[in-house]
Amino acid sequence: MMQLKGEGPAFGQQRQLKVLCIDKHASSNYTCFLLARNGYKVNCVSFLCDALEMLHGSSYDICIINDELACESDKELLNKVKEAMGATPVLFYSTVIYPFNPRLADQSGKTPETPVPVTEVPSAVYRTIGQALLIARCGASVSAGLRQGSRAQ
Repeated sequence: MMQLKGEGPAFGQQRQLKVLCIDKHASSNYTCFLLARNGYKVNCVSFLCDALEMLHGSSYDICIINDELACESDKELLNKVKEAMGATPVLFYSTVIYPFNPRLADQSGKTPETPVPVTEVPSAVYRTIGQALLIARCGASVSAGLRQGSRAQ
């Protein structure tokens, strides 16, 4: 991953945000490239059973799943993966939605039927977890400021 001098991880955080990408297609390389280029640490697996192992061994800030893989997969195993994710946000994306194709009204990525186009994955990840992290960071700054203010008195 190329970083410019003085440039930090995504959103200026002290650590890279971790993304688990579940996609059995070769196009997952493009998805991982786009995310890594935007400062995310990406782990990619091709099978839901591998994702389950990864989720038991590590925590992630978000999980992105290819919509075709989700639709073709065993629903019981997909539910186990979602359960293992706990409160980790999930985003579904598609590698076959192109900018020149007609758009669905809902491309939120919340379900396999409403996937985000692959070219918009980094911005969708930001919308999903970035705002929450910025709010948490601002809250931490405020509480740190309150602690410092109480020491000064």
